[in-house]
Amino acid sequence: MTRKQWVGVVALLVIATLSACSTSSTVTPKPLDKAAIEADIRSQIATHYPTDTFDLGIEVSDNGTVTIKGTVDDNDKHTRIIKMARGTSGVNRVVDEIRVKE
Repeated sequence: MTRKQWVGVVALLVIATLSACSTSSTVTPKPLDKAAIEADIRSQIATHYPTDTFDLGIEVSDNGTVTIKGTVDDNDKHTRIIKMARGTSGVNRVVDEIRVKE
C-alpha cells in the first residue's frame, strides 16, 4: 500500500470510531432490587459478627432509603451496622432506629 492509501485507511478508521462513539442511546436505570439490598446488609452483618444474633428489622424503600430497627448489645455494633448499611450498593440514605441495650 502506498502512503496515500494508508492515510485513507487510517482516516476511515478514525471516522468510523468517532461515529460509533457518538451514537446516543438512552440508558434506563435498573429498578432497585430491595430484597438484594436487604440481603447484602444482612450478609455483611453476619460476616462481621458470625457468632452474634441480632433482632433487626431492615426495610428498603423504592428510593434506596434503608430503615434499620431493633436492638444491639453495644455502641460499637450499632456504629458498625449503620456504617455497613451506608456503604451498601444501592443505599442512598439510612434511617437509624437501632437501640443499644443498657
